Amino acid sequence: MESYLLLKFTLDRKFDDFIQSNIYNFENIGFEVDDPIEKQNLLLELPEWEISDIKVVDNGTISYGVYFEESDLGKSELERLRTFLTENIENFKSEELFIDNSNWEEEWKKSYKSFNIGNKIFIKPSWEERPETERIVIEIDPKMAFGTGTHETTSMCMEYVEDDDFTGKNILDMGCGSGILSILAKKLNANQVDACDIDEIAIYSTNENSVINNVELNAFVSDLFSNVKNKYDFIFANILAEIIVVMIDDVDKYLNENGILILSGIIKEKEQLVKEKLEATGFKVIDTKYKNDWVLISAGRKNA
Repeated sequence: MESYLLLKFTLDRKFDDFIQSNIYNFENIGFEVDDPIEKQNLLLELPEWEISDIKVVDNGTISYGVYFEESDLGKSELERLRTFLTENIENFKSEELFIDNSNWEEEWKKSYKSFNIGNKIFIKPSWEERPETERIVIEIDPKMAFGTGTHETTSMCMEYVEDDDFTGKNILDMGCGSGILSILAKKLNANQVDACDIDEIAIYSTNENSVINNVELNAFVSDLFSNVKNKYDFIFANILAEIIVVMIDDVDKYLNENGILILSGIIKEKEQLVKEKLEATGFKVIDTKYKNDWVLISAGRKNA
């Protein structure tokens, strides 16, 4: 549906049973509940590193959103619900919104333009014309997957390897997102590139972008190394530092003797956390790069 109507309201928690038991007496197309207690319970189930910056405060209220078709019937049902709640809840207040999604994709495209990375790479959205350039051109249609190339963690990885020749090398792109690093590796003559991500949307996006760029990748869903079978000369991991630390525990089994880790997605405050983990597991830091608040670390085995 390209557009719809939304009725938003916030109520004391004591009304929740009343709302839940009556809401489906009205013909709506969606119902959302923003309950701080439910969020707090969800956070208790997540690893601490995922929630360290998330604070949820319960002030005794719950927020609701009820969606209706943008039609005569939808307008009628929205008004009927509002009247019902006004009659049954003292001092009831609500907000009505018109949500227009008809041109969201075109509007988003206006904000994503071609740009250079480093000295040799040119990133262009798939809907723009291919320019005349000696740079390595990568076409990206990122959709909902991370990896447009605009973020420092991605651009640092690309800049770091842009002068490399991966001829004969096998590459693993851990947390591939849009597939942008995998595509670059193939354009730098890599032998085989495996791209994995825990998110199925990322795998879909990677496969789609590999077709756009006329490169062959092996993309698959994997929770870190859970579905990885091969060994590699280079492993890229542009993911959160806390996840990198977990990944390092198992990386030795998947890295060739002289293999290199290229680790990004690391905020400066977590740099030492990653370096200490590498040291403790038999790796040495080869290089460290910085861009604003982000860090890239390359590493190899101490005995290599």
